[in-house]
Amino acid sequence: MNTSSTTMKERQFKARRRVSSLMALGMIAAFSPAFAQSPSHDAGVAAPNAAVVTLPQDQWRAAGITLAPVTRAPFENTLRLTGKISLNEDRVAHIYSLVEGTVSDVPVTLGQRVQTDDLLAVIHSREVGEAKLQLYQDRLQVELANIQHQMQTKVAGNASELLDALRNNTGIDEIERQFRDRPMGDFRERVVAAYAAYLKSAADVVRLEGISETGAVSGKQLLTARANRNADQATFQSRIEQIQHELHTSTVMSSQAVKMAEAKALVSATSLRILNVPANEIDHIDPVNQGETISHYAIRAPFDGTILTKDVVLSEQVRPDVLLFSIADLSTVWVTANIYEEHLPLLDSFKNQTVKLRNDALPEQSFTAKVFYTGDVMDETTRTISLRAIADNSGHHLKPGMFINIELPTSQPTASVLIPSSAVQEHAGQTFVFVLNGTNDFHRRDVKLGLANESSVVVEQGLHDGESIVVQGGFILKSQLLADLMGEE
Repeated sequence: MNTSSTTMKERQFKARRRVSSLMALGMIAAFSPAFAQSPSHDAGVAAPNAAVVTLPQDQWRAAGITLAPVTRAPFENTLRLTGKISLNEDRVAHIYSLVEGTVSDVPVTLGQRVQTDDLLAVIHSREVGEAKLQLYQDRLQVELANIQHQMQTKVAGNASELLDALRNNTGIDEIERQFRDRPMGDFRERVVAAYAAYLKSAADVVRLEGISETGAVSGKQLLTARANRNADQATFQSRIEQIQHELHTSTVMSSQAVKMAEAKALVSATSLRILNVPANEIDHIDPVNQGETISHYAIRAPFDGTILTKDVVLSEQVRPDVLLFSIADLSTVWVTANIYEEHLPLLDSFKNQTVKLRNDALPEQSFTAKVFYTGDVMDETTRTISLRAIADNSGHHLKPGMFINIELPTSQPTASVLIPSSAVQEHAGQTFVFVLNGTNDFHRRDVKLGLANESSVVVEQGLHDGESIVVQGGFILKSQLLADLMGEE
């Protein structure tokens, strides 16, 4: 046997033993400089023989070799952020009194859960008492104005019917019978007196005309009687027109009086509504029965929630600028997180996304939240953009101020070459995979990687669709490749 050939085989055997020992320890201490300097190749170009490992198929199972075709799929990843639980700012109320006064009752305590319209405090307010009394007086004026208007309307109706009867020359006796018990004020006396005078003058003319032919009366007397009749008729017609005008005017004035009284009462009621006095109290003001409680001003809960702050005690003087209570609806909370500048391309995809929430203090529970806002302004100090989501908190497990871990799913709109992370090998700063070429040959293929998640990585350059790559057992091939290279030294 040739001595040089024997020496080469011994060196290869020793190199393989060295690599096997290193594999048993789970690491490779050093690699051949020759392999590190091997050139990279584009996809589809076979590597030189130095980057090829031949392994018969009957040994694949023992070596743990698993193949998979190169495919394209949308890249999905989970972005993990640290966020904070905060109050739902749309469901927080800071409650002040709208009036000055003295606190006479505080039936709630700090931390108490209240329902909508639950009583929080009662304030004895002079302003409220005076406003209620004014409304009560205004309503009395409305009642009086309505009664006067009804009476005036009735009088006007009766008087109008009387005028119609007089225009039709109804007799005095018939008029007396029809309108005896019907009220019409002084209009009856004024118009009936004028009508009676006219009837008398007309009767005198008729009487004198009947005897004037006999010469019993002079023509001058007849002319005088006719003049008196015409004058009384004109007076009667004038009286009718005057009364009609007065009836119309008095009816309009009484109607306006009602409207003015109603407007004044409406203004008084509106003043109480502005002070947030409940409609039920406004509708049932009764100074006699209510007594001094008519000045009580109730402060009530605007919605279901929990009392977070309480800064009021009995007999305390309060003003509109003093905060009394803070109430928050904790059935929902906001989740706030900061999105870093590197994730800005994904910002639009976060909108309306459902995210998972976890907290180390509650390891067995998970929560979800829906993103409703991705900020439009970047914080100049932290170079981040605020993200907010709303989470159901019906169990009240999420406490405002609590830190939370957020899992935010992300995806790319286009499909990419996606391979398992286990298929990627690395040496001397270069990443590569093993591509099956033929039946038993595994070629090293340098690749350029992109985004990665827990199990997969995007290959930007180096692989084509349909190629078979080693997804499990690649470390064995890599070790064999390194052993061969080291044996050639």
